[in-house]
Amino acid sequence: MSKTVRPSHIIGERGVNVFADYCNRHQPYIIWREETKNDFGIDGEVELTEVTEDGKIKPTSQTLKVQIKSTQSSASYIQQETEESFSFFPREEDLEYWKNYRVYGYDVLLVVFDGRDGADILYCKKITNIDEALARPKGKRKSQPIVFSKTENRLVTGQHDFDTKYRASFKSRVNYQAAEVLDTNMFPFKAVPRWLYTYPTHYKTKKDIFKNIASGEAPYFVIYNSVIYTFVPIEKDFKPFYEHVVSEGQKRTEHRYSEVVDTATLRNHFVELLNEYLKDFMRKRGLHYQRDFRRYYFFLRKDQTEFKVPYRTRRAEKVTEKKVVEYYEYGKDTFFRHLAVAVRPLFIEDKVYLIVSPKYYFTSDRATVLEAEKATKFTNYLNRKTFNDGVVDQLHFWWHHLARGSHEATVFDGSAMNQPSILLSRPLDFTVSFGIPLDGEKVSQKKKAGAKTASVLPLPSLFDNQ
Repeated sequence: MSKTVRPSHIIGERGVNVFADYCNRHQPYIIWREETKNDFGIDGEVELTEVTEDGKIKPTSQTLKVQIKSTQSSASYIQQETEESFSFFPREEDLEYWKNYRVYGYDVLLVVFDGRDGADILYCKKITNIDEALARPKGKRKSQPIVFSKTENRLVTGQHDFDTKYRASFKSRVNYQAAEVLDTNMFPFKAVPRWLYTYPTHYKTKKDIFKNIASGEAPYFVIYNSVIYTFVPIEKDFKPFYEHVVSEGQKRTEHRYSEVVDTATLRNHFVELLNEYLKDFMRKRGLHYQRDFRRYYFFLRKDQTEFKVPYRTRRAEKVTEKKVVEYYEYGKDTFFRHLAVAVRPLFIEDKVYLIVSPKYYFTSDRATVLEAEKATKFTNYLNRKTFNDGVVDQLHFWWHHLARGSHEATVFDGSAMNQPSILLSRPLDFTVSFGIPLDGEKVSQKKKAGAKTASVLPLPSLFDNQ
């Protein structure tokens, strides 16, 4: 059956377009960034701008989270309507959405788009503590709706009063009076081969070579345009491979690391060769490669419903186990969620880093990939709940797993074979002369617990240096 576009998707896109147009026409200009779509709204943020003395538009780094609800039905988001107002009844998902941001000190604007009868009307209201509290039933008290005024809460193109109404709610993104330690997903290579060797060959592909040579007789290598690239001289240690593959009378060419750095083509082949070592290394860490999605994931046997690996927590350094594959039932859907990771070597000037990006991989039966629409839905749900601390925790897990709790990860140990070793160092972090301060309930709880921060001033930090 061919795919169809649901009316809710169409009206949702229409509401976003009208709000984006409002921001675009506002003076001063408002930057609108759409982030994720989900079953209960479209998430994004707005950032204020200002006009400099020379007439240029400059972002102010003041942002505010936005949730857009779009409707073209009187039985949807707009209820108990009168000429002056209407009521919005939030669902539990909405309340959790607001709470997840508010505990980190962010205010949320709720935008309701009225598209009934061809209208393009926007209403906007900041969600307060009182709104959120009254919307939750407690004891005998029923939940109360959020009431929108059709005059005070209406956004009208050309009135240019958005920043006047909501500027006090914006949170400054940057504080230049506080220092911050930034964690990254860049794992520096502590040791890489210092030579790249090339050999002319009469073969075109690896597949052709391995028809006649066993994999155990071959070094790590890549082949492009009938040229073999490897990190080791193969004349002695891989003599059968050399005699069979290298064209008769041809000699190797040697490229120093400095030459590799300065030559784009050699850099690309160097990276591809590193990937060959990484594939073997990741396999030894229990990870399979999914070619279509370009990520490694934890595999699960048919007799398993979950899989755990040893782990040491980032904050308390507690030795425990972490579930990396788990079976889930979500409504009518059943699936396995696998932790996954995308890795790629990257040259930055004369150094090589491994860029590590935590991912997920969903299967219906441990092996068959889940259909794309459902996988995207579940991934968006997880990403929406993952804040900065969660991302740092993910990177910490992957470093601990790859390095097995050590201070470095040995991708390849060539010391016993007189071959170059490949080693990874801990993820890079660095101090910058600005910070991103937060306030609110969540931060207060961290401070009470005695959590350390990287700030010079006593400001809570997005990244805990623990």
